[in-house]
Amino acid sequence: MTQLKHTIIYLIILCILCLAISYTISINMEIGFCAINSRLISNNFLFTCFSGAFASILVVIATEVYRFILLYNKEHVSDNLLNYLSNTIKQITPSLRSLDYNPFFPSNRSRAIKRIITRLFSTEINQLDSLACDCIYLPMAINTDKSDALRKGESNAVITSASPNTQKALNVLNKEIIRLISQILIDLTELNTACDNSFHWNDIEKKLSDVPKPDSSLSAFFSKYDFSK
Repeated sequence: MTQLKHTIIYLIILCILCLAISYTISINMEIGFCAINSRLISNNFLFTCFSGAFASILVVIATEVYRFILLYNKEHVSDNLLNYLSNTIKQITPSLRSLDYNPFFPSNRSRAIKRIITRLFSTEINQLDSLACDCIYLPMAINTDKSDALRKGESNAVITSASPNTQKALNVLNKEIIRLISQILIDLTELNTACDNSFHWNDIEKKLSDVPKPDSSLSAFFSKYDFSK
């Protein structure tokens, strides 16, 4: 994006220069303070060249500004975006595997709880571990897009959520995350029901959904410790 900004600035300067020269030539055509007309060159020829260059550069500027706006509106993707999620899953799953629920006197409630825990052990823990390992494919996709950009001569390419490989990796991982969250919510709801609402999960779930999304931007960090306000 920085390279694109420099290109736009350069084009604007060149455009202003062509406009100034075209304007000067048009004034000269009216006043005639400098005789340029000859067999090889004339005021009309120079005016046509520079005014044409001005119009062409103006179109290029509009195109580059549009590209800049598109890039600005697309979210930049960091290669460590899913590191926290991956590390958290790797810390949680060993604790989940250590669960041992075998009541001495089985009942309908204990059998329902046992069914939920068995499902967790048989599929979901393995799927969580798989997701934690698959998070490595996001930085791989980002680096692949960077390599592709370098091969095209784009040395300062910015990788966004719209970059081809990054976009595919994000879509695949996002779908799996949403699916697992949905399944875990089902487990928690069923477990809470089997335990006669002992965990008050419905109230907790509502409070969690009402928690505002934190602002993790750099400006928010600076503002947090700005005591001059």
